Amino acid sequence: MMRTQAGRLLLVASRIKVFWSWWRTELEALIPAGWRRQLQSRVRRLTYTGDSFRFEQGGDKLQIETDRLAGHPALKSWQQQGRKRTPLLVVLARDQLLHRVIQLPAATEPRLASVLGFELDRHTPFSADQASYSYRIVHRNRAAQRIDVELFVLPNIRREQLLNVLQRAGLQPVWLIPEGCEVDTHLRNRLNLLPVAQRPPRPIQARWSLALLVVPILLLMLLFYRQEERLQALQDRVEPLRQQAEQAQAVREEARDLEQGWRFMYERHQAQISPLAVMNELTRLLPDNTWLNRLELENGEIQMQGESANASGLIGRLEGSALLESVGFTSPVTVNPRSGQERFGIRAQIVREVQP
Repeated sequence: MMRTQAGRLLLVASRIKVFWSWWRTELEALIPAGWRRQLQSRVRRLTYTGDSFRFEQGGDKLQIETDRLAGHPALKSWQQQGRKRTPLLVVLARDQLLHRVIQLPAATEPRLASVLGFELDRHTPFSADQASYSYRIVHRNRAAQRIDVELFVLPNIRREQLLNVLQRAGLQPVWLIPEGCEVDTHLRNRLNLLPVAQRPPRPIQARWSLALLVVPILLLMLLFYRQEERLQALQDRVEPLRQQAEQAQAVREEARDLEQGWRFMYERHQAQISPLAVMNELTRLLPDNTWLNRLELENGEIQMQGESANASGLIGRLEGSALLESVGFTSPVTVNPRSGQERFGIRAQIVREVQP
């Protein structure tokens, strides 16, 4: 019972996860471009190229060499914003990363992060202890059951050098994002190359925002779970009734088959002439100088053998009966030398329905 409930919870959670991903993507697509720019402007953004940093300030595009970042006048306002906990996003130029696209089985998608960590040294010169990595799925081939995964790898040495430069300048990043991926706001956490242990704590406002998102999801999960429970309870209650209905249906079908069989036999019996009626008819038609030594009645046909003083006259007598048709001899008429009577064999069909 516990395993069944746990399986239902996992199923509901997976459905909620798929729904939430779709819902968030759809909502982001509905946000006007101007609003999206305002939301993105709340994040400070630096682009790191290795020997310099690029950023925008007051509509101007600025570039600062790496060794001159600390103490630069343009960063004083950034440091003040830092005390207000405005998050910092550092965009890493592609030449600062190891970047490649790999193919994996589609079955690895639910645990893709752990699979990439385990096999990182197969696809790159680094192990999971020597570098941080992030990823995103760029294509799904449903026919071949394969997925194309874009993998980004940042060596630990290069990451620590960058963090030291930022620390001397009084800056603490929240995200280290590959260049070209910073616009995917809903994928920032997955694409973040900054280890979780080195990320600054979230501000209270962000925690409340997260709580406001998580609580509806939990309520939806609870609603789906309760709905699954009710559905299962109804199925448990309906199952005995369904079995009884199937048994009743089987009994009705058996009764119908018996009725059809009985009706067939009755109609067939009614369509056939009684043997007693046939015997009575023969007794009435055959003359006193005729007797039978053999009589067969089978499948609506009568065959008789015997002797008569005038065998040829029997055909006309029998044809005059309303019960017989197709009357004829089965063999030539012969004479019994002992009795002087004519031996005959006659066959006739019994009329199934006698006309009144």
